[in-house]
Amino acid sequence: MAFDAVVDIAPSVMGLAAATGGHVVGQLEPSVAAELSRPLRGLVSFILVVVSGAVILRLRRASVADSIDAISASPATAVLYGIAGYVIFGIVGLYGTTTLARLGVAGGVFVRLVVLASSAVFLLLTGFGFLVVGTLLTELLYHRQPSHGLLIGASLSALTWVLLSPAGSIVASLGIAAFGIGGSVRVWIHSERTVETEVDPR
Repeated sequence: MAFDAVVDIAPSVMGLAAATGGHVVGQLEPSVAAELSRPLRGLVSFILVVVSGAVILRLRRASVADSIDAISASPATAVLYGIAGYVIFGIVGLYGTTTLARLGVAGGVFVRLVVLASSAVFLLLTGFGFLVVGTLLTELLYHRQPSHGLLIGASLSALTWVLLSPAGSIVASLGIAAFGIGGSVRVWIHSERTVETEVDPR
């Protein structure tokens, strides 16, 4: 989806969210993270990052190097672009989920599938961010080594959940992951804008 298209649907998404937000919030259970001990939260976080990062290394290893190169070109803006990436992902996911919920498609089966798929993509996106940050640290310390970077990134994720409250851990984790995905998001956004400009020079 083009960047402008995402911006165009944002008002509609916000309206749908406002209409359905109360119903959704009313059904949320207490946070599972808050019920777990800090060491257990850290262990779960470590495992999730390792698994998601391993999948990325298996399928898209080259994207890690590309993302690091993109961050190196503009490190000051990486977090902002990473946050933008999460916002775009959230808008698209929320739009799809609320649209299906409003239409009552298949008794909510498709809605559950969309939520599940969105959660998996969010996990991969966040794991990718920690993988990139960890790999960047290995490059600064000795030489670029993605497999070592995955362990470092997973350890960073675990530390945030061990040392901070659940709310603080979420903010810290998203901040670190946003920096990691920021370079790729910046390249994607500007490549989309460039293609649209070439197609429609107006």
